[in-house]
Amino acid sequence: MIFSDKAWWIFFATVALFIVFIFLGAASIKTWEYTNSNAFCADACHNVHPEEIYAHHASRHVQIKCVECHMGRLSTFEMIAVKVTHTSELWGMLTGYDRPLTAHLPASRDSCQGCHSMQPHQNDSIRVLAHYEPDETNTETRTRLRLRIAGDAVRRDRGQGMRLHTEQQVRFIATDAQKLNIPWVEVTRSDGRTMIYRDVTQGRLEGESLVAERHVMDCTDCHNRVGHPFENPEVVVDEALAEGQLNPRLPYLKARLVDLLNQDFTTKEEALHLVEAAWEQYLRDFPNIPKEYPEDFAKTKQFLVERQQLMAQLITRRKFLEPGISWQSFYDHMGHKDFPGCFRCHSGKHLNAAGDPIPVNCTLCHQIPVVFREGNTAKNALPPFVLPKPDSHRSPTFLHDHRTLFIGDESCATCHGDIRFGADNKSFCSNSACHGTTWPNLSMDAN
Repeated sequence: MIFSDKAWWIFFATVALFIVFIFLGAASIKTWEYTNSNAFCADACHNVHPEEIYAHHASRHVQIKCVECHMGRLSTFEMIAVKVTHTSELWGMLTGYDRPLTAHLPASRDSCQGCHSMQPHQNDSIRVLAHYEPDETNTETRTRLRLRIAGDAVRRDRGQGMRLHTEQQVRFIATDAQKLNIPWVEVTRSDGRTMIYRDVTQGRLEGESLVAERHVMDCTDCHNRVGHPFENPEVVVDEALAEGQLNPRLPYLKARLVDLLNQDFTTKEEALHLVEAAWEQYLRDFPNIPKEYPEDFAKTKQFLVERQQLMAQLITRRKFLEPGISWQSFYDHMGHKDFPGCFRCHSGKHLNAAGDPIPVNCTLCHQIPVVFREGNTAKNALPPFVLPKPDSHRSPTFLHDHRTLFIGDESCATCHGDIRFGADNKSFCSNSACHGTTWPNLSMDAN
């Protein structure tokens, strides 16, 4: 069969279109994959906060792509629809906008729950936290903490534990983007009862604030920095000492490293100069260190150089970074040490109509910490067997009341021994993990 010239042209055109279609399809797929990559998010798109990339590499979610958390684990067509809504950010990228310190994340059912099961935890968790004092010997303190994650799954802890946050529906109103100020909280229990709590130090909400969006509590309302942790330099040094990256035999090591990591610098060269200058000063103060601890000295200097290099590489890319940005600019809502965290709601200031606060008992989510200080035996723990907890200990006002309950009541000594307040860890009630510390946003007297 002989094709006419016209037929040949149609044949070649069809083949050419088919080839072009294949190439366009392949190019579209590669382009789509690139726009979903960390490289696109970090470099091509969101270069306004490059230090987030450093934090992501230091997190436990380093293997998770940006889009899996910030857009969700969605089907391709759902992802396309979501990406279209993000084009509104393009104008700001072109013309400039205020540097963001927080992000709008999808509901955890579309992101977190793609990896993490919402099935109730059946076991609590034990953690041992190491801390080193900024003194000559870098005195070590270890704190053992039982986190009550299982809650009702453990019979004697019925009605306790972090699990209550998922078993009850919690709605709240936040007046700022970082969700630091929460003046209104609504708790709907599993039996359908609803309780409303208001921050009595702020007065009643009125007007627009009263009708503001009631946000349903989600995973990222507490786990907000899990993918981009900006750690306190003191914690960074503590972990390095505890893991053996640094040796506490070097005098004043904790104090010197924390001071150095808190220094401001604007270029990589300046950061490396700070490291060199710090160690020159250290050698002048302790000239025998390289001779007495040559391996420890070399290891410590290498640790600092590597860390400062990473930080400096990021800072040199901060074209839009405003002055004064540090790890303290990125609030972490987990815990309650450096930032308000849990005390945003469990503050002692959020009261219901009956005048009862949202429970602020220390033992609601964890046991009383047990502190072991170097060279001392911990005496701030309960005895091996624990009697049933008295009803007074379950009161939502117990943290406020416990300071006066023991007066004239010798029964406290049955479990706790001699009642002596303080922070020297020489008795149960002189626990340095509780006393002698200022907790952000916690009030003992609002009720």
